[in-house]
Amino acid sequence: MDSDHRRRRVTTDRRPTSSLSATDEVSTFIAQSWQRSRRAGVVPDGSSPPRLQFVEDLDLRRRLVQCASPILDRLHDDLSGMSLSVALTDEHAQVMLRRDNDPALAAKLDSVFFAPGFSYSEEVIGTNGVGTALETGMAVYVDGREHFHEAIHDFTCAGAPIHNPILGRVEGLIDITGLAREANPLIRQLALGAARDIESALRSTGSAKQQVVLGEFLAACRRRQVAVYSLSCGVFMSNSIGSRLLDPIDEAFLREEAHSLLGPSRITELALHLPSGGTITVKRNLVEDGAEVAGVILEVERSPHPRSSITHHRRVPALPGSTGSSPQWTRCSRELMSLASTDANTILRGEGGSGRLTLARGAHLYKNPQAPIAVVDCHPTESVEERLRSALDSAATTVVLRDIDLLDARLDQAVSDVVSADQRSYPARWIVATSSTDGDRLLHSALARHFTTTIDVPALRHHPGDVPAIIRMCLGQLAPHRDADIPDDVLRVLKKYHWPGNITELVDTLKHALRAKPAGVITAVDLPPALNSAPRRTMTTMESAERDAIVVALRESGGNRVAAAKSLGIARSSLYRKIDTFGIHL
Repeated sequence: MDSDHRRRRVTTDRRPTSSLSATDEVSTFIAQSWQRSRRAGVVPDGSSPPRLQFVEDLDLRRRLVQCASPILDRLHDDLSGMSLSVALTDEHAQVMLRRDNDPALAAKLDSVFFAPGFSYSEEVIGTNGVGTALETGMAVYVDGREHFHEAIHDFTCAGAPIHNPILGRVEGLIDITGLAREANPLIRQLALGAARDIESALRSTGSAKQQVVLGEFLAACRRRQVAVYSLSCGVFMSNSIGSRLLDPIDEAFLREEAHSLLGPSRITELALHLPSGGTITVKRNLVEDGAEVAGVILEVERSPHPRSSITHHRRVPALPGSTGSSPQWTRCSRELMSLASTDANTILRGEGGSGRLTLARGAHLYKNPQAPIAVVDCHPTESVEERLRSALDSAATTVVLRDIDLLDARLDQAVSDVVSADQRSYPARWIVATSSTDGDRLLHSALARHFTTTIDVPALRHHPGDVPAIIRMCLGQLAPHRDADIPDDVLRVLKKYHWPGNITELVDTLKHALRAKPAGVITAVDLPPALNSAPRRTMTTMESAERDAIVVALRESGGNRVAAAKSLGIARSSLYRKIDTFGIHL
């Protein structure tokens, strides 16, 4: 490195203030960055970088990545022939993407873990083009020994933050890195230009509906000093108060709840019981863009005392065989009761195990408890047409077609013809169908035209407040002669779980617990290991088995991770990584 390089200091896009010269300001900036690094406990010397935080499951579907990818590709092509790498990080300095022109440079970057999944925050590795730029919110150029940690002295890097063009907050960062012996301060300008291009792409992809909702969101934030959340076009957003109000599990529950509040309704205020056990008061403002719903704004405050879920609607009696008083379940039951009284053929759409068939049976009993009901499975392996004719020839006043989205085109037309003939001869017969949430499956269905409306049955994770009532009902059916109350600590675990299998999985969980504890009080140890996990993605069979083994080891060791790692025969670092990947909590 030549003398000019040794004298060079970190350059930023900050303009000098009146009280400091440009040189003084840069010197002050460097000193502050190094002081932050020392306070964070970063060791400046040593040829190996410190243990860097790694996340295996990156969210590459987020809008930042989608907007930045083509710009990174273009920059990569423009820099062809130069020994430079271009990277995108998120707002926490975690590397998301990296584009390399030089295999030798790529190998060097891999050796210091500057690769997708690793975090280069300033508190972990000290002054560097990624973490320091994010810490200050400005573009920086860091050359060779200006890096705090010796392991990255061989590199020169420039980082430019990417700001949300509407909210102004930092969304991520673009970084250009090369070898220190080939340093060129112009890469900072390249990084700045690429960041501006990504911001323009972010601005252009914001839909008109999102713009309308954003205006209402900002107005709500100015109007009251409370937690404000918004949902529009799948984007869930909160103000700074909201980001501190709820823990991640409760916030995920509120996000799911917001989806159910997008539909037309007179509900303006409700109380929600959180998985953590607390209660919040939610003021709902539906935002419309012309004749369409653009999104929903939620103003949220913690309730000092629990309140009823909906205060201005009368309580609707539960359908026979079902239970629940949440807004989602109540709305679904109310709509189905109303349709049952008019014989309007109905599709119940929802996830497997969510209670679609239970609701259909309950609505039939509510309508005509003395008459029989027939259920026809529409799985292609079944003789669907023959079974349907038998059901229609019986005295059943209600016929349920189960999983009609599984019918192929030939069977769909055949079943449609049979239903059409029956409706002409017996128009009072009520036909109910169940379907998955995949709307594309019925787009070209001939059978679907025989149905008047569709009711969405909420997944259990959308109404966890009903879990205690469902448990009481199921325990009464599974163990009618046993006092099998669930303690509060076990109930909290059950309410926090995301229930991918819905009510069916909850029933199976209770059966597992009753088998594990034939007598006595059910404890958390009696629950399946899966309930102590909240993975960010669907796991393979092998991963599920590995997760279960880790949970069992942690339970047996009383939560001691050192002892659990030893019993499993794996390194502690591997255990910690798997606990994070599988979302294990005990």
